[in-house]
Amino acid sequence: MTRDGAAMTRRAANFYRSVARRRTVRMFSDRPVPRSIIEKCVMNAGTAPSGANFQPWHFVVVSAPEIKCRIRLEAEKAERQFYGGRAPKAWLKALEPLGTNAKKPYLEIAPYLIVVFQRSYDIDAAGERTKNYYVTESVGIATGILLTALNHVGLATLYPHAEPDGFSAHPPGSPNQ
Repeated sequence: MTRDGAAMTRRAANFYRSVARRRTVRMFSDRPVPRSIIEKCVMNAGTAPSGANFQPWHFVVVSAPEIKCRIRLEAEKAERQFYGGRAPKAWLKALEPLGTNAKKPYLEIAPYLIVVFQRSYDIDAAGERTKNYYVTESVGIATGILLTALNHVGLATLYPHAEPDGFSAHPPGSPNQ
């Protein structure tokens, strides 16, 4: 890749135009998306920097309707707790203009959910725990790259705003309108 200032400026401007189109949505199409596209976007996320290059994440792509239904039920249970008293009043007030609530039908409508797991440790060949470093930061960066990659190919995404009890569900997979 060239280090020419004008070319770098063009690439930066083009990238900005691409990411500036990103939107968080809560209404998804059930239109099929080739799984290979989702897998390539997950591969992009796997290039993220991480503490000691340990890559303390695991992405699971879910398309099975029965599993998406179970995820929806658990997500809505967690969200009812969030909206029912767990969230600070200021946070709920900040969410009011978005019209969000505990109902998450899009978790069954979106063609895919990507569940992101973080690993605070791994097990080595001897069966011993090995600590992963900067796990939250590393997983956050990888997830950001995932969301950017999905946007880049023209898919809309939603990153959840609440993760009570460690539950989280990510539904990419609807083409941007």
